[in-house]
Order: sequence, then structure tokens, then C-alpha cells
Amino acid sequence: MNRKVIQVILHSVCLISLVFTHSVLNADTNKLPSILDLKTALSFASDHPRTRLTPEQQSITPLQQPLFLGCHNLTFNNTTVSDAKRNTASTFLVEPVIQQELLILNAFLDVLLSDSSLIGINEDMAGTFISWDRAKIRQELKQNSELVVAKLEAEYQEVRQKYFSAQATQRLTRSILAQAINRPDELSSDLAPPILLTSPKKLPEFSDLYTEALNNNSWIKTLAEKYNDDQMSLIKMDLRQQILELILRITVLKSAADRAETELYSRDLDLEMSRTLYEMEVRARIGKSMTLQSMARMEEERVKYCTTLAWAQLNALTGKPIMTQAIETKEAEETAQ
Repeated sequence: MNRKVIQVILHSVCLISLVFTHSVLNADTNKLPSILDLKTALSFASDHPRTRLTPEQQSITPLQQPLFLGCHNLTFNNTTVSDAKRNTASTFLVEPVIQQELLILNAFLDVLLSDSSLIGINEDMAGTFISWDRAKIRQELKQNSELVVAKLEAEYQEVRQKYFSAQATQRLTRSILAQAINRPDELSSDLAPPILLTSPKKLPEFSDLYTEALNNNSWIKTLAEKYNDDQMSLIKMDLRQQILELILRITVLKSAADRAETELYSRDLDLEMSRTLYEMEVRARIGKSMTLQSMARMEEERVKYCTTLAWAQLNALTGKPIMTQAIETKEAEETAQ
């Protein structure tokens, strides 16, 4: 079996698999738009039953954790304990509808990242399949041992399992999103990539954000009418801590964005080199380079998504719509010039 025939067969197998996945994810989605965008998803927040629960009732209904984002762990990578609450974009210091909007945003971006993960695994599976198939042909020609073929088949089967696991994860992240928008029986197969939030060159000062939150966060004022001075002192401490952590997270993510961009550029160059050697028949496969490039692109997306989530949380805490883009200050603009 020659190379072109193998590639055609493999492409057909992957296409059939993707069509099957698409049809499964499209089941029972007549009530949702064929392509779900973030604005539409956020519009479902006000109808969610969680928004009608008291803080005490909410505390006994666990939040669904993101499967891919893990923004707190991405930022504070030297911590020894994974804090599930910090990895979920939610806070009880904003009104319930805004809380739900943050959960929807969290779930929406997690779906997009799960889709990206499947791309890299699919490419890796294609590469390992071709290597295994070629090895079998060489074995028939007495050019390969049975051991070589067995090892390559084991490698292919391992990646194949990861592929089906990634498919299952696609479905799971969509189920979490469906719950977040209060449509648990409706899974969206396609999501429209949203316009993401970015960081200005100069970040706002912590003290300014804290003052802004006290003045503009209506939920803090509501809590002040319900709780005594000691309770409000604790709430304000929590507010200060959350704002500080988000500012620190955004600061680190700016560095992480530089690292992710550099890594992706390096993988792009490596792929081009591998493709050249492959076409010259010096290298047998380019699947590994393609996989590493996909992983680098996924990490770049993860950093961008986590940056958006951090700004969305800061916006919520300071009384602004969660998808408000931070504005460059005049000082930052003058410095840039």
C-alpha cells in the first residue's frame, strides 16, 4: 500500500469519526442556534436556577470545574495545593446573575480549549498510524522485525485511546456549558470564537480597583445592609484578596503570553523544517512536529483565555459588564510613543 493510499484511507477514517462526533453533539439542539456565540450564551444567565439561591444554598451545590483552563494553577505554578475554587471563574462578591455569567464564560472557553486539544491528538494519531502501517509493509518484505511492528502498534493504540478520550472530553465540556446556560439536554456542537479581553500596557493600581469596587459594586452594598460590621470586615478582606490575586494573575499571564508566543514560533519553524525533510524523503514522518505545534497553539490559547477570565472577574468585582475591555491610560499611551 503506497503513501498516498494510506493517507487517503486515514483521512477518510478521521473524517467519518469527526462526522459521527458532530452528529452526536448536535443531538437535541433544536432550541439553540446552530453556532452558539458568547453573547447568546451569556443571555441565559438570568434564567438559571442558581441565581435564585441564597449564598448558603449555593455553597452546597458544587460548581463544575473547568477541565482544561486551570488558570490559577497556570499562574501560581509553585503552589503545592490545587485550589478548585480559585480555578473556577466565580465569586460570591457579585450579584448572582453576574456570578452565572462568569461561570458561562468559564465553561464556554473550556469547550474551545477542549476542541483545540483534539486537533493535536488527531494529528498524532495520523502520524503513528502511518508509521505502524509502513512498518507492517517492511515486515512483509523482511526489512522489519515483529518487535518493531509491535512497538509501533502499541504507540498507535496509546494515541488512539487519547483520541477517544479527547472526544469524550469534548462532550463533557459541552455538557458543563449546557448546565451553565440552563439547557442541560442541549449540547452545542459549534461555538463562535469570541473577541477576547487583553491587558493594557500599564495595569491599574490595586488601590484604585479596590476603591472602584467599593463604590460601584452594588452587591457589596447589598451585603452591607444584611451583615454586621465584623462580617463586612471579612467580606472586604476577601474583596481585597480577590482583586490582588487577579492583578497578580494578569501580571504573570503577560509574561506567559510572551513565552507561549515564542514557543509557538519555534514550533512553526520546526514544522517547516520537518515538512521540507519529509518532502525530500529524508524524514519518515512529520506527525510529531505537527502535534507539538498544535500543543503550543493550544497553550497560547489557554493563556489568552485565562487573561480574559481574569479581566472578566475584575470587571465584575468593580461593577462593570464582564466583557468590558480595559482602556489604556494616557500615561501608558505616552510611554508607548
